[in-house]
Amino acid sequence: MEEVVQKIHEGSTLWKVRGVNKWFHRHYKVDVDNMSLVGESKKWWSPGGGLGSDGPENAVPLLEVTEVREGWRTDTFNKVSSHSEKLKEKAPAEEPLLEENRCFSVIHGAGGREVLDLVASSEEERDAWVSGLAYLVQSVKVLHEERQYDVWLRKQFEEADKDNNGSLNFNECCALLKQLNIKMDKIHAKKLFNQANTSKLKRDGEQVLEVDEFVSFYHSLLQMPEVEKLFKKYASEKTLLMSADQLLTFLQRDQGLSSMDVTGATKLINEYELSDLKDKGYMTQDGFYHMLLSDMFDVFNSHHQNNIHQDMNHPLSHYFISSSHNTYLTGHQLAGESSVEGYISALKKGCRLLELDVWDGDGGEPIIYHGHTLTSKITLADVLRDGIKAYAFEASPYPVILSIENHLSIDQQKVMVKLMKEILGDMLLTEPVSEDLIAVPSPESMKNKVIVRAKKPQGNEVESDDDDDDQDTIDYIDSDDGASQSKKKPHKPLAPELREVVNVCEGKKFISFQNAYETYKCVNTPSIGEIKAKSLFESNPDDFLKFTERNVTKVYPLGTRTDSSNLKPYPFWSVGCQIVALNMQTEDKANFYNDALFRTNGICGYVLKPGILLREEPYSPTELTDRYMKVLRVTILSGQHLPNSAKKGDIVDPYVQVKVRGHPQDQQKQRTKVVKNNGFNPVWGETLELTIQVPQVSLVYFSLRDESSLARDPVLALCCIPFTSLATGYRFVHLTNLAGKSLAPSALFVHVEIGDK
Repeated sequence: MEEVVQKIHEGSTLWKVRGVNKWFHRHYKVDVDNMSLVGESKKWWSPGGGLGSDGPENAVPLLEVTEVREGWRTDTFNKVSSHSEKLKEKAPAEEPLLEENRCFSVIHGAGGREVLDLVASSEEERDAWVSGLAYLVQSVKVLHEERQYDVWLRKQFEEADKDNNGSLNFNECCALLKQLNIKMDKIHAKKLFNQANTSKLKRDGEQVLEVDEFVSFYHSLLQMPEVEKLFKKYASEKTLLMSADQLLTFLQRDQGLSSMDVTGATKLINEYELSDLKDKGYMTQDGFYHMLLSDMFDVFNSHHQNNIHQDMNHPLSHYFISSSHNTYLTGHQLAGESSVEGYISALKKGCRLLELDVWDGDGGEPIIYHGHTLTSKITLADVLRDGIKAYAFEASPYPVILSIENHLSIDQQKVMVKLMKEILGDMLLTEPVSEDLIAVPSPESMKNKVIVRAKKPQGNEVESDDDDDDQDTIDYIDSDDGASQSKKKPHKPLAPELREVVNVCEGKKFISFQNAYETYKCVNTPSIGEIKAKSLFESNPDDFLKFTERNVTKVYPLGTRTDSSNLKPYPFWSVGCQIVALNMQTEDKANFYNDALFRTNGICGYVLKPGILLREEPYSPTELTDRYMKVLRVTILSGQHLPNSAKKGDIVDPYVQVKVRGHPQDQQKQRTKVVKNNGFNPVWGETLELTIQVPQVSLVYFSLRDESSLARDPVLALCCIPFTSLATGYRFVHLTNLAGKSLAPSALFVHVEIGDK
């Protein structure tokens, strides 16, 4: 790693590009100690004239870097490219101010939406940076995954070491323990402190711990009574060690792993036991604890998370599809930024349906933005080239659907079709569908293909588009959504060229279920606004379910959600709605539920609907019976390293709430008692029982809260799992924040049991 850093630093003066005419000259370096990219204070220069100065910028942690991208493939560089082309037309003989082969971008931050655009002095230097950073980022992430626990501890130590002398005395350690929600007897802590101080190092006459000693000290405090009790239940009473046979008994009896054998148990000992005792076939309590923290013992079935395990040969209408609303926006619906990064971020998350609001642009080139608002504009060509073509199948091989909201003139519709064909090439699904097709093709049969979802003319002449249900821009709010229209929508003519790219997902206006049964082909796919969809869900759930068996249906958020908030997706999932389009840039419960659902099939963007939603098993959402009823018993045993409350800080008073979301009649919640003043290792030992009538469409939602007498109890951490992906037995619930960011090592230790009523 040091050699890579040295090679990068041999040529470390870069230009940071902020715009077409503003560059910053900086000295960049990799801070090895903090594993971050740092840009020091330097002067800026504008090609149009002018100098200035700029202070140091915030460091970019390598752990937060999602990609190191060569060339001109960001919004800023796309503007530079366009500007360079114009200059080249005016003065072909002049040397370009920027050359693409010297440029690269560092993508980082939440959701990979932050961009650092840089220019090196030569192509060789650029290549050294790109390959070097990519290597360092991968190395740091591997280290983080392998030693996430200790990395977190070291970070806490460094933050507590205010004078940067690399050590903490006993009082400083106690202050840090309090900050980490650890409340314990000081006499016992002092004893363990002295045992950890193997170097006997002193500072100002006091014994101090260096970082490695502090990690050992912390681990010595790590006592989870419930894990210890479980270990002792199966381990030898005399040696307090667990053999492969004893571990096998635990795995088969408590974890339901009937297919596990002694060879598999031995393999687990070798993998998770930290001491040399593994060579003799034994596991200590520490090894047992580390094993329980692994993916294998996650309450969210690890096989479901890490593998595409479902049958992908059903018709497309048989799957829930991870879908984005107004994908180009990175923030507010009225004045936010439009960015190619919105598409890249969505695709990297496994999203399979992207929205493109296309409008006439200058020079005959279609643009994308939220029409008649102050949102910025990006070109369709940039989105197709730098977003979709480059990233469509990075996270998943299954088809990407481009949902087109068409505001283009005839001429620019023709340009759009031409751009799709030229840029996407063989990726674009162009084969026409047969008139007698009875079911939409499967995701498996359309692997690595881009599908265009749009309305198309039925003949070969220009036709008027009299369907208005998919025009959900701000000024064209559907009257069915309960808001008045600002002006009458014009009927857009449709170019016959659209027939060349629209096939298996053809947009069609939704009037009623009865009309749809009579007039819809299997490829027809409507868009239904939130208010209208909610009304249909409440008044005709059986018809909704029947319709979505065959036809892919899109539900999109209310046009007045200008803050990019979202609708609740699970009611529509419960009647088989495949596409519930969400503003993915928003950190909210809707996206949290969405992420949980699509983790159940290897995050490939497609989840096979349960049999009851495909009429493979008898079911009516309005006439529930006990046929599928399950009783979920979750024993909340204990917790570890729970996060502090932003409102109260200091030591928390935690309790756990378990909710069920899905069918309206299954909506319920249970909670534990409060454990006072203990966020380090609280013990509850309470069993919560929830009866669920339609488990096939249910989500189980863990919410860790802090009791507060001053305001609503704040949520400290979360976890959401589809019922069908719940793992039974003794499990860890690994907690995250609302954005899905891991809060490791925060976790709950639980026992899950599922039975019939």
